[in-house]
Amino acid sequence: MNMLVYMRQAKNNDLVDIVAIIEAARLYLKQQGINQWQLGYPNQETILNDLNQKNGYVLIVEGQVAGYAAIVSGEEPSYTKIESGHWLNKATDYVAIHRLALSPLYRGQKLTQRFMTAILTYFFEQQVIDFRIDTHPKNMPMQAVIRDNGFTKQGIVRIDEGTDSSIRWAYQLLLK
Repeated sequence: MNMLVYMRQAKNNDLVDIVAIIEAARLYLKQQGINQWQLGYPNQETILNDLNQKNGYVLIVEGQVAGYAAIVSGEEPSYTKIESGHWLNKATDYVAIHRLALSPLYRGQKLTQRFMTAILTYFFEQQVIDFRIDTHPKNMPMQAVIRDNGFTKQGIVRIDEGTDSSIRWAYQLLLK
């Protein structure tokens, strides 16, 4: 079955759909025994900030918001210190991919892979070659998406979510 799938910048009227996607992802993580996103982050305020900063992007499938990601250009404070490894370079002009989530209505269709490909292509066309992302050590589905898109694990970063669950595996991709 052919589906019309594309990525675009998120708009304020996408907020309800985005929050629903984030909440469904939070529940999915909890059901998988992963304590990522279990303390209220990200929330509607986080998403509104993404939208105001023009950092929010949505995956559209057949006219419906099916996925969300925040793409932040420039140095990510939580990435300045990396443990048990190192970044491939000392650049600070990279793009960090955060809050990547897909609606449960579209799971199992390899759409997260397509979303990641769209992100990489879009930003590569804007001369970005350095991409970084992190995920929870137990989040195997996201690790597969990250690895399958060419990212390599570089070490550990710590994300402030208020618990000892703050350890995240850090990945990087340099396009040439």
